[in-house]
Amino acid sequence: MKRLLHQVKTYVFPPKSEAELPEAPVLAPADWQLAIDRLQQWSTKYGHAPCLPGRCNVCGEASAFFCKDQALARESYTCGACGTTSRYRALAHGVLRWFAEELGVRAESLAGLREHKLPRPVRVYDAQLPFYYNTCSYPLPDLLAAVEGVQVQCSRFRGADPLGAPIEGREQVVNPAASNQNLERLTFADSSFDLVITSDVMEHVRLDALAHAEIRRVLAPGGAYLFTVPHSRAMAATTHRVVVRDPLDPSQDDFVMEREYHGDTNDPENAALSFRVYGTDLDDTLRDLGLQVDYTFFPFGGVGVANGVVNTELFYCKLPA
Repeated sequence: MKRLLHQVKTYVFPPKSEAELPEAPVLAPADWQLAIDRLQQWSTKYGHAPCLPGRCNVCGEASAFFCKDQALARESYTCGACGTTSRYRALAHGVLRWFAEELGVRAESLAGLREHKLPRPVRVYDAQLPFYYNTCSYPLPDLLAAVEGVQVQCSRFRGADPLGAPIEGREQVVNPAASNQNLERLTFADSSFDLVITSDVMEHVRLDALAHAEIRRVLAPGGAYLFTVPHSRAMAATTHRVVVRDPLDPSQDDFVMEREYHGDTNDPENAALSFRVYGTDLDDTLRDLGLQVDYTFFPFGGVGVANGVVNTELFYCKLPA
């Protein structure tokens, strides 16, 4: 147990010198005991990977965040308690920010939102279905749907299925509404949602300009579009792996780089083609749609580390009221 306690207190991948080691997040003694009591089980589950202590802003638990490879930080730092990754907790950070700024509702976690009475109904669209695997989970839609006054719509896209058709047969905690949606042609009415969430989705959308315009259309004044996406802040122009020659004819697409596929739970083969890597011109695209773009990067040792949000970005795009 001493070794495990030392491991959880000295962070993932200690810096080269002690001077570079950020101060450990402070947990109350009772919280430390909770985390330590469960640490052995979590450590075994995640292959005894190094871990960070902290409190998860998704499940609200005193936890440890496990990561084997710092290069994969945004897809890792997995919460022992709920299985969310750093990237998913970045999205939770944005959701909690919107509730605080727009509604005056301040909670430390998505699970904690259930303890608050909302001043008005909130409508959320998440382009990702919730999922629960042994070592990774995405419970955000379920946790939001559990909050009284929050209506959640999720989606996936299957080209052969009718757009807007409901998706049935999913084993979930709360079972928010879900339908088949193409982000390029959403079936929702204008100003339908207060929050729109996409998690590493837009690089897979063939006609992403149409998709961003559709998201802007369905976003209500005062609402926010929250997302993560592979990109480079050192690169002004987006790198196109696939050049779309004719928007109406995918057979004319020009694969100018080697085809790259990412794991995708929305895809029946768990492989989605990547069309691009964004540069900072993405910010201009979003501003041209009338959105206020606030980009945040959470470095190791930064403000997000107490919640296990490490080496991860968040786009927080507000539509003025």
